Amino acid sequence: MALLTHNARYAVPPTHHSEAHHPVARGAAGDRVSEPARPGRLDPVISWGVDDRPATWRARVYMLGMRIARDKQAFEGEEHTLQVARQRQQSGNCPPTRLTRLLTDVRETRRDGMTVWTVRPRVMRPVARVFYVHGGGYVHPLTADYWHLVRDLARAGIEVVVPAYPLAPDATVDGVLPRLQQLAVESLGDLPTVLMGDSAGGALVLVLAQRLRDEAGPRPDGVVMLSPWLDATLDEDAVAGLEASDPMLAESGLRAAGRWWAGSRSPADPLVSPVNGELHDLPPLDLFIGDQDILRPAVDDLVAKARDQDADLRVHEVRAMFHVWMTRRIPEARRTRRALARIVRERARAAAGLATT
Repeated sequence: MALLTHNARYAVPPTHHSEAHHPVARGAAGDRVSEPARPGRLDPVISWGVDDRPATWRARVYMLGMRIARDKQAFEGEEHTLQVARQRQQSGNCPPTRLTRLLTDVRETRRDGMTVWTVRPRVMRPVARVFYVHGGGYVHPLTADYWHLVRDLARAGIEVVVPAYPLAPDATVDGVLPRLQQLAVESLGDLPTVLMGDSAGGALVLVLAQRLRDEAGPRPDGVVMLSPWLDATLDEDAVAGLEASDPMLAESGLRAAGRWWAGSRSPADPLVSPVNGELHDLPPLDLFIGDQDILRPAVDDLVAKARDQDADLRVHEVRAMFHVWMTRRIPEARRTRRALARIVRERARAAAGLATT
């Protein structure tokens, strides 16, 4: 297994794209490969760490169960995707579980028509804050799985703010994004704060960071994207090749959900597909991805753009993992949740260091 070293500068292994797309040397899984320095320009701080351990037996059984249950049916075909989305939206967001309420301090408020849960450590004072935007293809509400991640972050001394935002097709990016941005701004200030989200939420937190930069707003101390949906068009050739191995997502329904969320915009608009946005002058970016995820190919494009724009981007790839595995009850998820807590605490320490200089 190879783990990420945060101050390393090395090239990205072009796992799903051709060598022509990423004209850099490639080593064995997890090897660090140095990119040649470009004259007159500092190399960007870009790293790609690969955890190439095989899936545990519990993870293999879990993925088999996903396939037997045909989880990906939720995103198969536009009509069926809408039907499932309506059913889940009618059921509503899953509030913090009993175990989450037992082990942490949970507070619920209403802001701008949205329910917002704030989950804090029960005993210690928080050292950092995470503004967490959930995924679900812009059409599915919060599920119980999310509270595994939120609870573990809170128990690591991190306050987590979780808004339940309006969903497509009734809501669109133009109506929801300003409300999320206002909440994010209110979360920044008294504690070091990291924007974190998964899938569609992973795209949203990158968009939020880009908007805060463009509007000279407050700067978060980091952005963490978990299996992010960076390109709503899913136009990468490699997407179709990965669909058979992805136990959770289907291309046809996701494309429809992306169009619904875009509203009057093109799905390729940077507010919907942040891989098409600018990456310069952003806080440090961390991205977690598995190789059995149809959203994986767009990560290569994000890294290529980050290299061109001197962005600070660290990719954490976990082989044999599926979409948003870190919210599930498998050993790989627990390892990743511990890594996420470490990253947030590192960002908090870095912010404290800057504040004292």
